[in-house]
Amino acid sequence: MKIKIFFLFFLICLLTTNIYILFSSPDIYTQSKIKLSQFDGGISYLGRLNLWRSLVLSNNWDKAVSLETKLDQTQINQYKADYQPQSLHSRLVQILNQPSKTADDYINIAKIYTLLDQPQLSTEAIKKAHQLDPIRADIDRLFYQL
Repeated sequence: MKIKIFFLFFLICLLTTNIYILFSSPDIYTQSKIKLSQFDGGISYLGRLNLWRSLVLSNNWDKAVSLETKLDQTQINQYKADYQPQSLHSRLVQILNQPSKTADDYINIAKIYTLLDQPQLSTEAIKKAHQLDPIRADIDRLFYQL
């Protein structure tokens, strides 16, 4: 009998701790879901927008598309242009087809490869940018972080 009471007490403590942690510092996904369910239209819209952004950043474009109908297109078009794989590929092709590339071009190539989850190609682009401009502080810092 004492073991059952102790076990029940332990489970209640564990459940209470989890609920406290959940509501005291929820992650961005949970925060977005909470805001999405609010009655205030502005807070609900921000929750929907944050949920859309978290889905986009996790590369879950199929679910993100379902939220786009209730969002302002002008707010999400630039974000889509910066993170959607199709637009990233087209920007990458455009930069790679330039006859002469600057250090900034190679930095942009590295950013795109990073967003496309190709770290090896990103590293090579940073190395080429450093070869072209070894004095620039931001490129130098990126190069030595490799």
